[in-house]
Amino acid sequence: MRECSVWGVRITRLLLVGLLLTLSVEPARADGGTVRASVRKGPWQITVFTSPTPLRAGAIDVSVLVQNAATGQPDSSVRVWVRAEPLNESTRRIAERATKENATNKLLLAAVFELSEPGWWHFRVTIYHGDDTEEVAFDLEAGEPLPRWMSLAGWIAWPVGVILVFAVHQRLVRRKNARRRL
Repeated sequence: MRECSVWGVRITRLLLVGLLLTLSVEPARADGGTVRASVRKGPWQITVFTSPTPLRAGAIDVSVLVQNAATGQPDSSVRVWVRAEPLNESTRRIAERATKENATNKLLLAAVFELSEPGWWHFRVTIYHGDDTEEVAFDLEAGEPLPRWMSLAGWIAWPVGVILVFAVHQRLVRRKNARRRL
């Protein structure tokens, strides 16, 4: 009986470690995330999301929902550009066009960036439609990037989970067979 208790404790610990490693990994391309700005500008309601949360240096996703302010319907006829620059160095800019191709949720337009360093960044989202142009600006702080091993933790942890399930199954089968022999 003591052997089963020790085995159960070991399995529980391994499952908890695997679960924690899996939950600590967050994809950058979330097509949503934290709302950073939501304003009515001209004929549009513009909502900007960023991911991951908390924002960190490295790969980030800036998603934009542009809606007709009168009807609330998404406006797919607009072009959207997202620009970012570190607040301490305005000469270095990153600019990406937000597209449906980059977005998983096709109501959004998404731009994927690589923030080179932690610190404060100034973002500008510009909406173009014919001669109409509107802009939304906000500042965000990007934290330190996750360690490299953390970004791979999910890939490392999932096989451990499969092996643990197999081991538990084998243990239960052996126990059942042992009872039958008695």
